[in-house]
Amino acid sequence: MSTRIDLADRHAAHPDSVKEYAIEKVGRLERFFDGLQSIEVVLDKERDQHSVEVNVTASHHLHFVGHATNDSVMACIDSVCDKLERQIKKAKERLKDHHRGEPSR
Repeated sequence: MSTRIDLADRHAAHPDSVKEYAIEKVGRLERFFDGLQSIEVVLDKERDQHSVEVNVTASHHLHFVGHATNDSVMACIDSVCDKLERQIKKAKERLKDHHRGEPSR
């Protein structure tokens, strides 16, 4: 199953290289959890600050959100992907621990 990735520009038109970079980086999140259903990336620019928001929807009614603001849009994308990676790994561990029963004595 392929994850749907949507990308939106807000208040500014970002170059295609930035959009491709963002899609490539968030696409790597599939390595950490097979149940990702959709990823929405919002690139924004206000004055001289770039911000990136990423919303991830996954199976088991899981929803992850990452947001970062920086002078560089590439740094924002990297920061958001790091945050989401940690959230996804933690949620996956919770799912695995939840299904493991107590050892019998």
